[in-house]
Amino acid sequence: MCVMERDQEFWDWIEGIPYELAFWNNTYRWNTSFDGLMHWSRIGKTIQLAGFDASAFLAGFDRPVVLDVGCGMSYAFGNQVETSDGMHPLEIHYIDPLASFYNKIKERYHRDMPDIEFGMMENLSITHFDKGAKLIIISNALDHSSNPIRGILDALNVLDVGGCLYLNHHPNEAEAEHYKGFHRYNICTNEAHQMVVWNREKRIIVDDIIAPFATMETKTMDNGFIVNVIIKKSELEHYPQEANKEAYVHKLMALLEVSQCPSYTLKMKMKYAWYNTIQFFVQMLPYKYKQRLRSLIYR
Repeated sequence: MCVMERDQEFWDWIEGIPYELAFWNNTYRWNTSFDGLMHWSRIGKTIQLAGFDASAFLAGFDRPVVLDVGCGMSYAFGNQVETSDGMHPLEIHYIDPLASFYNKIKERYHRDMPDIEFGMMENLSITHFDKGAKLIIISNALDHSSNPIRGILDALNVLDVGGCLYLNHHPNEAEAEHYKGFHRYNICTNEAHQMVVWNREKRIIVDDIIAPFATMETKTMDNGFIVNVIIKKSELEHYPQEANKEAYVHKLMALLEVSQCPSYTLKMKMKYAWYNTIQFFVQMLPYKYKQRLRSLIYR
């Protein structure tokens, strides 16, 4: 019998891990799905972000550091910057709480891609505070986290003053995915063109929270995605750094405890086996057929 004090949002996120691992395991397993991923990946190319000229922004800094937080295994945005004297490699850190699993998937299928570093969006200042980041990218990941607002604040805490936090997300994805896997929150805009994070229990206007220390421009792209470009104007006063560290330690201890719980471990393994079997066949399909299947499931 395993007894543990639960942060429900965190444990809801934990329950989504088997689904996420099964998806990436089979994306990297099949050449068809991996080649499709690499077709739109910009690894080895100029950094490019929808709705924001990242290369021009970064060209104004000497050896800028970029953090791609909640990166998954997509390598989507490019790792080169164009300046007046040519192309230069960026110091870009690919960061994800499932890094150890993702690196094993790369090794398993002999995919020669950059390693991924461990880091949790909501506790980024504990692992990456000293990087001197000029740009932090969170794309299709904020709404998958256990606490999106804390993720935004901690990313801004890590970011240098004058740096940019770039967000890009599907609108209301948790609703579209029926709150399965990591899909626990929705992102949308309101009538005042403000950024809203919400789910069935809460609704938060992000602009009001960050107004004292950052500015934000919100755009809805032609494909419907929501882009938020946040520029840090000053340090975050009274940021609860010690409380953040304490929460981080509690998460690690809870994970250590649950790893010793046979019934919970068995449940997670069974979930992974189920999702992995489904993804084994789904990721074999060409992209257009996968999209048709997805539309049938979620119609």
